[in-house]
Amino acid sequence: MEYITYLILGLIQGITEPLPISSSGHLLLVRLVFDIGESDVFFEIMMHFASLFAVLLIFKDTLIRLIKGSLKTLKKEADPTESFKMVGLILLGSLPVGLVGLFIRSPLENLLETYGLIVIGVSLWVTGTFLWLVKPLTLTNTTETLTVKDALFIGTAQVLAILPGISRSGATFVGGLFRRLSVKTIIEFSFLLYIPVTLGVSLLELLSLETIDLPLGPLAVAFIASFAMTYVSLNFFKKMAIAGHLKGFAVYCATVGTFAILYYFI
Repeated sequence: MEYITYLILGLIQGITEPLPISSSGHLLLVRLVFDIGESDVFFEIMMHFASLFAVLLIFKDTLIRLIKGSLKTLKKEADPTESFKMVGLILLGSLPVGLVGLFIRSPLENLLETYGLIVIGVSLWVTGTFLWLVKPLTLTNTTETLTVKDALFIGTAQVLAILPGISRSGATFVGGLFRRLSVKTIIEFSFLLYIPVTLGVSLLELLSLETIDLPLGPLAVAFIASFAMTYVSLNFFKKMAIAGHLKGFAVYCATVGTFAILYYFI
């Protein structure tokens, strides 16, 4: 039974992390509905690392290009390259969620303890509403050039995903569309932002752990499931986003959000 529980949680993390439907909202919803118990911090860290490895694999060519270009600039072998500028924009876009997260983590945990299902339900409705409304923005003049304002706007949108039910990929995607960026540019920047944020938060939480007490076998199963499904799910989302097919995700968010709210009052 333990293996099955871990497998299910790993699959949920992997499937929902790249999609604009909120992985944190789904994991918390499953725990609350099925009374799985308190989430283990180390387990959450490992699941995020599994998704992170999948993102690194998918964007490996982009990352290698960014690293090589940035090193040339740092070694003064070239003037500031586009790669070096992009790394700066990624770090800049990561700042808002880092700063806000430090201040609201404790109050948010208290809120979720009492009204978790309501928060998830309302947040999923917010995510779904924006996904339903933004499609026209993909049809207007777009650009592939990111600016400081774009990075800060998308990074600020990412802050909303601190709430379970607000999708990180959805928030950054919608933020990019509002800035009239091309879908390809948004997807790449959105998941490049995921890398430093996930690394930073996970490492801080790892350092704060005093003991680690999880069964290795079930954890390994969950890790592999999360990695594999993140890889598949992210590639699927890229195709759907480029094709402009977002309304299915919007309907799904509204449906699950409604279920969460109704379940709270049952």
